[in-house]
Amino acid sequence: MSTLRFVRPRRIFFWHDAVPTGAWWRFIRQKINESTTTLVMMQRDPPETIFDRPIGYDEHQSDVIRLEAMVKYGGIYHDLDVVILRPLDPLYCYETTLGEELPNWLCNGFIMAVPNATFLRLWYEQYRTFDSSNWNYHSVVVPGILANSHPELVHVEKDSIHKPNWEQLDELYQPGYLYKWKSHNYAIHLWYRKYDVEHTPDTIKQLDTTMGQIFRFIYYGKSNRIF
Repeated sequence: MSTLRFVRPRRIFFWHDAVPTGAWWRFIRQKINESTTTLVMMQRDPPETIFDRPIGYDEHQSDVIRLEAMVKYGGIYHDLDVVILRPLDPLYCYETTLGEELPNWLCNGFIMAVPNATFLRLWYEQYRTFDSSNWNYHSVVVPGILANSHPELVHVEKDSIHKPNWEQLDELYQPGYLYKWKSHNYAIHLWYRKYDVEHTPDTIKQLDTTMGQIFRFIYYGKSNRIF
């Protein structure tokens, strides 16, 4: 919903190995049908290797697929728990844009680039040394190293996409602690697997948290609590 509202893409490519089902999938399909955006379903089996090196985790399979897709198609990739908060137009002038997660770590939960971007191709080539046991090295550390070596190839948003980071979850989920996202963030990463609570359109109405504000802003169009 946030992407439809603020990016207004011509097409959304939804990468999957199984088609989603259920009420929320039907809901978002209807929202897309009501817009000028076309949904393109991109089926792909999870890769088992990259450069003949085994891929041992679902998360690493996703890392590889998103990077290959971005090299080929360009556009904007973001995780399902990255919420777009305002138009991204000021970033369109850069060949590649990433957000900082921690100092010298660039998170691959949001990637914005032109097709065949040089930075992304360099990043992909680094997977020749991929090791699944080194959990986030190729997804987070490697792009940070490359950005330091080739700053002309990538634009880094320091704190407008992945801040608060996963070490600052109280700023997202602690009642009464409201992070000032409206005037600052292009997007916000909810690191939702660390929260692990289900919500509905009714239960978000009075959530006194940053996450509650954001959910109401996207779902209802206003961030204040609803009584």
